[in-house]
Amino acid sequence: MARRLVLKPTSHFGTFTVRLFADSGTGFTHHFVLPQQGAQRWVPSLGLWGAGAGVAVALLMSATPLFKNDVLVKVPALGWYWEDNTPASDKPF
Repeated sequence: MARRLVLKPTSHFGTFTVRLFADSGTGFTHHFVLPQQGAQRWVPSLGLWGAGAGVAVALLMSATPLFKNDVLVKVPALGWYWEDNTPASDKPF
């Protein structure tokens, strides 16, 4: 039995309708409400998780020369840390 999920926006701000249909055409409807207060509760948590993920990516990718030259060197206050000041005569390649 194949099912499909249909999302339909409603006229109310922050709500939408989810309707799950079976092949027979009958289905059930459930209304989800995302009020502004509910969304504001998640903003600090999502911001911290996003910042943590960004720091983790920067830490893990800092050894990659392409990421280092394209992203980390261009950070305004911290770019000096990743600049390569090694003379050309000391580089093996």
